[in-house]
Amino acid sequence: MKYESIRVTREKEFSEELRHLFNADIIEGIIREGKVEGGENWLLAAMHGHGLKITAAMAPRVHALCEQVKASLQFTEPVEFFVHGDMSLNCSAVPRSEEDHPHLVIINSGLLERFTDAELRFVLGHELGHLISRNSELQRVIHFVFPENETIPLTIRDKIEIWDKLSEMSADRFGFIAEPNIEVCLAVFFKLSSGLDTESISFDPKAYEEEMGRVLEAFRTEMADTGVTHPINPIRLKALQLFAASDLYKGLPDSPIESDGELAQGIEELVQVLLTKGHSMLSAARRRFIAAAGLLVAGVDEEIGPDEMDAILEPLASFTHYPARYFRHVLESKDVLRVFHESASVILEANPGERFSMFNFMVGVALADRHIDKREVELLFEVGEGLFGFQRKEIAQALAEALQQEFVPRLRLPAD
Repeated sequence: MKYESIRVTREKEFSEELRHLFNADIIEGIIREGKVEGGENWLLAAMHGHGLKITAAMAPRVHALCEQVKASLQFTEPVEFFVHGDMSLNCSAVPRSEEDHPHLVIINSGLLERFTDAELRFVLGHELGHLISRNSELQRVIHFVFPENETIPLTIRDKIEIWDKLSEMSADRFGFIAEPNIEVCLAVFFKLSSGLDTESISFDPKAYEEEMGRVLEAFRTEMADTGVTHPINPIRLKALQLFAASDLYKGLPDSPIESDGELAQGIEELVQVLLTKGHSMLSAARRRFIAAAGLLVAGVDEEIGPDEMDAILEPLASFTHYPARYFRHVLESKDVLRVFHESASVILEANPGERFSMFNFMVGVALADRHIDKREVELLFEVGEGLFGFQRKEIAQALAEALQQEFVPRLRLPAD
């Protein structure tokens, strides 16, 4: 089976971008070389010691399901399946750390008890999909660089968040290949999101599908899908429906087409929902203001340094998943001053109190390169008085406070 053609195109693009950003191949090599013992695999040992390995003798029904899913995906790499004593509805795939070790798929006991055989096939296919795509390996690299309690820069966190969601959409395709039934997928999404059993509330797949369609439309026009690792269920369902009806799926497993334009277009429309960080005029104005104001301040000396770029892109990432691309778009507009004044007017008309944070952002950009430029200070006085309505003394006090709290001069080599 040609696995690469099955994955969502945008997921593959984000995966490659993140692997390059994190230097994943190098880090993976360092992790392997840095092990005290080449054969250590603490999780595998923990599962053997505290979990239940699914074997034909111990759990013949579930073992048969696991083998069915592997066969349906034509996945031949060694995998050991375990049940973990945890009542939460979850299942996870862990890539092998050594070539001679198996991959692990860990099924929580709560999920095993509550899911039907068909639902389990979808879930297991989904988890194997993470292994097939190597997204589980990339996840391990990301967690190595940014351990659980480490703060990830917003600009990078956004890329990871979108990639997480796209990787789930790719994995769903493998789940569907293992269990090609949309109603089963609906039941899985319902159980995972609600924690309820379908029988306890007389679950109606058709009604649930219609409700998810309404929710998807709301996310297209009003809401934003941010802050969680999985895409919302309406997006996952629609993506699977498009995949199920596609020429790509119909050609599986033996004759998949290399590209499917109609499927790609439908998925791209869903991806745009994932990429949206606010539909309102105010959100758009804030995006425009941050880019334009940052460019005006940082560009006063006709040179924008990396620290100044970080001071602009980090807050801009709160309003767009592509801060660098959006910044470049404003830069190339050739009319930055107009964008600055128009966006500021929209924000101030809607929320005059926001002028304080707007001005402080501009001050932060001015100080980001750890150098005080007279032209930047003059610009801040001009904007502070003319646009935000501050008195000169108020502006001077705000600048003095920022200098005391944030400014650390940068030592410079003496000129020849």
